[in-house]
Amino acid sequence: MKYDIVIKPLAESDIRDAAIWYEQQRAGLGVRFMEAVEEKFKVIEEHPRLFEVKYKGIHQVFLNRFPFAIYYMEENDRIFVLAVSHTSRDPKIWKSRK
Repeated sequence: MKYDIVIKPLAESDIRDAAIWYEQQRAGLGVRFMEAVEEKFKVIEEHPRLFEVKYKGIHQVFLNRFPFAIYYMEENDRIFVLAVSHTSRDPKIWKSRK
């Protein structure tokens, strides 16, 4: 079963802000960041329970090549992406988004 992914507005901002920052560091790096996020979204869509539950039903999956994690929760046939956060950030940021 393939799940629908719903990206919450704050998670969209997380993704956009990180992509812009990476693109400013080196041309094309922001695009690679976006591709890494999309790759993980595809895996999450197919296998949402594959990744660790980190906190109160919120799963955590790490990106390849970037120090970021996607935080999401499963609800019926939907996946709600709550945050895409740098791994060094305070976890209170994504924990408060539920």
